[in-house]
Amino acid sequence: MKKIRLRALTKKDIEKTIIWHNTSDISDLYAGHPFPVNREMEELWYNKILTSNFPTTVFGIELINEPELIGLVILKNISMINKESEFAIYIGEDKHKGKGYSTEACKQALSFAFLKLGLNRVFLKVIEKNQIAINLYKKCGFVEEGLLRKSVFKNGVFENEIIMSVLIDEFNV
Repeated sequence: MKKIRLRALTKKDIEKTIIWHNTSDISDLYAGHPFPVNREMEELWYNKILTSNFPTTVFGIELINEPELIGLVILKNISMINKESEFAIYIGEDKHKGKGYSTEACKQALSFAFLKLGLNRVFLKVIEKNQIAINLYKKCGFVEEGLLRKSVFKNGVFENEIIMSVLIDEFNV
């Protein structure tokens, strides 16, 4: 039984996402933007993603029983030539972590990527010490492809990133 749904982001979501993007739990485990985000920066990001379907699509993760934004799923750098996209996901609300929502959202996003967009490959990069995320990605069918040695500088330390991917013929809906 579905517990979550993916939906389009709206500008009303900015109040939550700006908090999440400034939370060390999220910024310390992801290789993305390391600097604090202000309202203007968040609004620019929203304007960019809300006015263009490609090359990035961002879904809000929402509970079915109580419509509340709890996280984001991102398909970025979508290439319709190479039929691939980079993947990212996070649950922003602590009270909703560890309940299986990420797994369900990951599978729904992969289903969209493969069945709606016609992609062949979805890949990601994950900091090597983020074992919780690595376990999630493996549960969703991602396999390790390689290692980017000391490719991310976080909290004064260079971190390795693991490259993982899943192909359409490996994905089980």
